[in-house]
Amino acid sequence: MVHGSFKFSIKHLLFWGYTFSKIVLSLNAKIKFFIMINDLLHTIKGELTNQLARKTDLNQEKVNSASTVVTETFKDGLAERAKQGKLDDILGLLSKDGATSGFANSLISSTISNLVAKVGLPQNVANQIASFAVPFIVNKLGNFASAKGQDNKEGVQDLLGDLLKGSVKDKLLGGLGKKFGF
Repeated sequence: MVHGSFKFSIKHLLFWGYTFSKIVLSLNAKIKFFIMINDLLHTIKGELTNQLARKTDLNQEKVNSASTVVTETFKDGLAERAKQGKLDDILGLLSKDGATSGFANSLISSTISNLVAKVGLPQNVANQIASFAVPFIVNKLGNFASAKGQDNKEGVQDLLGDLLKGSVKDKLLGGLGKKFGF
């Protein structure tokens, strides 16, 4: 009897060990994605800030705040689509007309709302900034992905990893993942 419960415990241990390793791999893919996006946005943020300073009458503090809100909104929107598995939306951004895609328009709308709410910009100024900044970032993202040879479905899947596959922990654990706080 003891022997049987020992086998049972080993099976559970192996299952949980395997499951935990999959969760860690999923988290690593998410971290890789966010580091890549953060690096890209950090790299272009200075150029974006300079462009916004030239194109608007905002003081430097407002320009800096606007640039931060634009890049954070873009990153959050991209991460949300990736988590939802909406690869076609992300691929749409990388296409030649990516800056006019439905997803880009959604990002522009979110950016306008966030610029008004978080920076306190008037609607028309927020619209002017978002209408310039989101296509600017989309073009930079497209150039970045193209330079890395990742401007196709397989490349985007490689860049985004497990974010596009949904949460591994939910697939393996179902409701148990939530119960145990995974």
